[in-house]
Amino acid sequence: MNTIEANIEITRAGDKLVSISVSMPVWSKESEFDSNIHVQLPLLNIDTIASDEKDAEFAIKEAIQSFCIASEKFGEGLEKELQSLGWKRVDQDGNHVLGFCVSETDDLLDRLLQTGDSYVNPKLEIAEESEYA
Repeated sequence: MNTIEANIEITRAGDKLVSISVSMPVWSKESEFDSNIHVQLPLLNIDTIASDEKDAEFAIKEAIQSFCIASEKFGEGLEKELQSLGWKRVDQDGNHVLGFCVSETDDLLDRLLQTGDSYVNPKLEIAEESEYA
């Protein structure tokens, strides 16, 4: 049996990515050297930096949007790029949903993922292509 530790629901208009609904763990740590906050999105393999908590929220949102845009424009599409990072299709009610599943036998990974804060955005808009072309 697997536990879903994160999920992304993808909304498209035709072939065009419009928005995503995302729930995933993130880790943040204040740097001892430069007073910045270092933020990690481990399930997307992304690290970013913020100046304060408010900026960290913005940095997470912007990092996810950038990942989506880069996946669509330069990769093989968001679904395939997520699958290459270990995400699995868990379609629900005909919706495009991908989840990051952890086997119940992998207690260490399960505990690690639960130690992060949970980032949830029910409707993260993705920029029009003309904005990032």
